[in-house]
Amino acid sequence: MSQPGLRTLRGPVHILGVPLDIGQTVRGTDVGPAAIRYAGLLRRVRELGINAEDLGNLEVPLSSAVDASQIVATIAEVCERLRDRVEASVRSGAVAITLGGDHSVAIGSVAGTLRAAPAGLLWIDAHGDFNTPETSPSGNVHGMPLAVLLGHGDSRLLRVCEGIGLEPHQVALVGIRQLDAREREHLGKAGVHVFTMRDIDERGMGTVAHEAIERVSSAGRVHVSLDIDVLDPDEAPGTSTPVRGGLSYREAHLLLEVLADKQALVAMDVVEVNPMLDVRNRTAQTAVELLISALGRRII
Repeated sequence: MSQPGLRTLRGPVHILGVPLDIGQTVRGTDVGPAAIRYAGLLRRVRELGINAEDLGNLEVPLSSAVDASQIVATIAEVCERLRDRVEASVRSGAVAITLGGDHSVAIGSVAGTLRAAPAGLLWIDAHGDFNTPETSPSGNVHGMPLAVLLGHGDSRLLRVCEGIGLEPHQVALVGIRQLDAREREHLGKAGVHVFTMRDIDERGMGTVAHEAIERVSSAGRVHVSLDIDVLDPDEAPGTSTPVRGGLSYREAHLLLEVLADKQALVAMDVVEVNPMLDVRNRTAQTAVELLISALGRRII
């Protein structure tokens, strides 16, 4: 039985690590799943009275074993396998938690959720991740997953998402504060609703959270993709692409608490935790605390 202080969760929790870090060039996010586990994720979830199972890690190649010419094909292959694992968990009634790795893994996790049934997508990130090979200044795939999920990008990655039917009106971005020039243009044309840090500063996280979640929860099911760099670097130093002026600890919790009130969470990614850049595993600990807020932990 769930403990007092927990909102009703739809089902058990399945945790799957994806230690992939070839979607960007700063090594270390491959250790992210281990750091989050070390911070006590499974224990903390079970303390809520939730039936949780750690399914281990998806097998992925080491970055040193992947030639630059094979990066996109390798990411696509890993994401295909992740898609199938997440789909199986969601179809079984479990809430699928994917621990990255860099944000390219969301191509597979979100596709898996949407192959199981329609859902909205709440993308919580400092960046838009809406680049394509033609618009990206860096060419890094971790800056492209949302574009791929909405049908733009490399054909090998697009094949992972065939038939998922995600539409721009089903997506909301929260916490955005850094976009590339052409990415900004394409994101505007796509019609995805973006809640920037200025929106949060001017209107408050409570208002933004309710509006964003209302936009993505019309199907009664929400997949959350949380890039830890959405937090201000003072709150989460252990990430490869920090941007000043991000969410505070309480703003991030409030967003996920409002989501938990909806009882709509079916899957969640936590990505871009880089223990090599962290201070005493603080960022991984914060990731765990945010996860349990999303899973329904409440103050009263």
